[in-house]
Amino acid sequence: MNLADKYSVVIIGYGSMARGWHRWIKTHPNFELEYVIDVNTELLEHLETTGVVEEGNTYINIDTLVKLADKLPDVAVITTPIYTHHVLATEVMDYDIHTICEKNMASTIYQARQMVEYALNKPKLCTAVGTNYRYSPARWTMKKFLEREDCPIGDLSFMRWEQAGNWGEKRTGWRRWLQEIYLEDMCTHWFDLLRYETGLDVVQVRCDTFIPKYSKWQGSSTAFVNLGLAKPEDFEDRSKWVWCQLYGDWQRRGPGYSRFEFFGGKGQAEKKPWGVEYKKYLDEDGKKWEEDGYLFMDAGPMEGIDVPYTDQGFILEMMKRGIESNGKEKPGTHFAEAFKSFAVSMAAIESSRTGKAVWVPDYWKGLLD
Repeated sequence: MNLADKYSVVIIGYGSMARGWHRWIKTHPNFELEYVIDVNTELLEHLETTGVVEEGNTYINIDTLVKLADKLPDVAVITTPIYTHHVLATEVMDYDIHTICEKNMASTIYQARQMVEYALNKPKLCTAVGTNYRYSPARWTMKKFLEREDCPIGDLSFMRWEQAGNWGEKRTGWRRWLQEIYLEDMCTHWFDLLRYETGLDVVQVRCDTFIPKYSKWQGSSTAFVNLGLAKPEDFEDRSKWVWCQLYGDWQRRGPGYSRFEFFGGKGQAEKKPWGVEYKKYLDEDGKKWEEDGYLFMDAGPMEGIDVPYTDQGFILEMMKRGIESNGKEKPGTHFAEAFKSFAVSMAAIESSRTGKAVWVPDYWKGLLD
């Protein structure tokens, strides 16, 4: 397949996240990196001289590219700091370019709502947010395990999720300017996975986020979050909610820690690198149980799409299929879907600052309801 047969891509902001996307672009046979946009002109010169892109195919903004390039790119991948996403995404979409935006979507609810409105007003345009963790074999396996009509743990009742690591004495790069670092950046992955694996929306959030006493960071690195999840028809019926207690941390010292547990009336399950390990209760009180597992091969191909890609590569595959369908088949993390995960991070920040529970559906009222 030559370049003329591939979808051309422009990467906006060629940093570490961009290099990850570039590796997947090179792996996928239907995409080719043709342009790079960045404000660092020395970097752009280096990308040309080293052959990352052809000479003359680097620009400092999308408007200049549109004026000077021989043709528009088919897809833009925005990998700049979060606080630039809203402006860059809407500028790109103004030119009817399919848009992938790294998470988090934006810095405020109002910015993200405008991004969704842009997408809804351009139904043939495909969008996606880089919440790529959902497209891993382990996460897909857990999702399919919970979807089983005969799920061994019964109806899901509550979850305990914990993930912690140490990103160093000081946070480097643009993230050090984020006031709520963990909630604005990393935690969106967990909120998205909660929604994806359970098939539920987050209804209510109570959160405390903070900087540990020993930390020298300038933004909150640690979060304790309690979340209520439900189907839309059960939003007002608290007795039918599924609960999650989530602890996330980028400043925990000592060994890293990761655990994702699910509890139902008939058993309990835990995500493992190889799939799902579960205990099925043998008596009414759950004092006796038998252990078993649910493997990747039991779950089948991710989203029913049998391709050798995961993570960002899978988002590219869904983008390809969306473009070919003229927008009828949207990528799984399209802006309207991703907004509901983004909204949870904003609700968690609001809850921590006000000391009150936050009703998350208010964030998408009049937009997605």
